[in-house]
Amino acid sequence: MSFISPLPDVQHSEKPEFPIYIHQVGVQNVKVPFKLDSRYGGSHELVANVTMTTDLGAENKGISMSMLLRTLSNYLTQPLKSKLIKKILEEFQKAVETDSKESQLKFEFQLPIHKRSPKSGFVFPQYYDCGFEGRLTPKNFTFFEKVNVQYASYCPCSASLCGHLLQGGKLGYPHAQRSFAEVIVKVQDYSIDKNPSIVWLEDIIDAVEGAVKTIPYPILRRVDEQELARLASENPMFVEDSIRKISYDVDQIPSVYDWIIKCTHEESIHTSDAIAVMWKGVQGGFNGSKFL
Repeated sequence: MSFISPLPDVQHSEKPEFPIYIHQVGVQNVKVPFKLDSRYGGSHELVANVTMTTDLGAENKGISMSMLLRTLSNYLTQPLKSKLIKKILEEFQKAVETDSKESQLKFEFQLPIHKRSPKSGFVFPQYYDCGFEGRLTPKNFTFFEKVNVQYASYCPCSASLCGHLLQGGKLGYPHAQRSFAEVIVKVQDYSIDKNPSIVWLEDIIDAVEGAVKTIPYPILRRVDEQELARLASENPMFVEDSIRKISYDVDQIPSVYDWIIKCTHEESIHTSDAIAVMWKGVQGGFNGSKFL
């Protein structure tokens, strides 16, 4: 009787030709279904684009890429939370057997929120680009949340120039920009508070939209457009105004330990875009290199 020998495991049995440390190695563009609790009650059934990585010591040739997905597959029926991401990373580090010093797990997805038109009351879902990211080291776990919120910005300079035209009996219309706020927050440092309060993605979105006030809606009737025109006249904003308002409101969210924000105003009469970037300034925290 003949016996088949075990299948070879090149990643673990061989040594690398160039024994050099790799900071991150893994998989990206992995589509997975997952559940996400809503601040409004119930849960969403969503699809995420997942990235999973770990570092790799100089003495190791490689890792088992499928082990990353096998680990993840055990948790896709549970609502995604920071504690679950931490648990997945802990199991993942044991599974790859490489004495990992830092592993990361990132979920990027679209979150639906039902938006009500300001005057007509029509309700329709609006999708926001969002993300969760966890990083695990032997000493600490850090958790980040990301949202990208669209808004409208109306140029104060253009509005002033139109007012000047009106004084001379002529009409002018101020120009507007389609604008975006990218916000990344670090939830209360887990080395300080092992059970930080929940920071809902909806909390961050509300902070941004409440700060700028001039936000888009899926459905608008004439009465709604008129209301948005009124709000625009009361809230003209340079990109500097937008980011200051947004950063102030984001900083008021409980359990947000650190944040970095980028505002982009896609100019309608200039060939360039206007941008502004701010961060909280926590020692060792976010800085401009995240965006610039």
